[in-house]
Amino acid sequence: MAIFSILALAEIVNDKLPATPSRLAPPSLVVRSITGALAGTALAIAAGQSVLLGIVLGALGALAGSFLGYYIRHGIVTGLKLPDFPIALLEDAIAIGCGLLIVSRF
Repeated sequence: MAIFSILALAEIVNDKLPATPSRLAPPSLVVRSITGALAGTALAIAAGQSVLLGIVLGALGALAGSFLGYYIRHGIVTGLKLPDFPIALLEDAIAIGCGLLIVSRF
């Protein structure tokens, strides 16, 4: 769990750097899919469910979150003409809150 927490914090910081490539670029999507699959596997094992189901749902959830997060954040920033940084922090807070909600159910 500590490793995932450190990786999550690193992703939060890295996401705010100006040189960070788009989360929709293939390398980012691959890494997000893998970490999503690992997280889904851990949740599946904790819940006594199918590991394969955890892998698939974790990877799909990571991909869905990547695309939805990007398009919603981009839409808010451009549509409301707001600076990206506070919206990015809000996006992170929502993602963390949703993650805690999901994990607290197991």
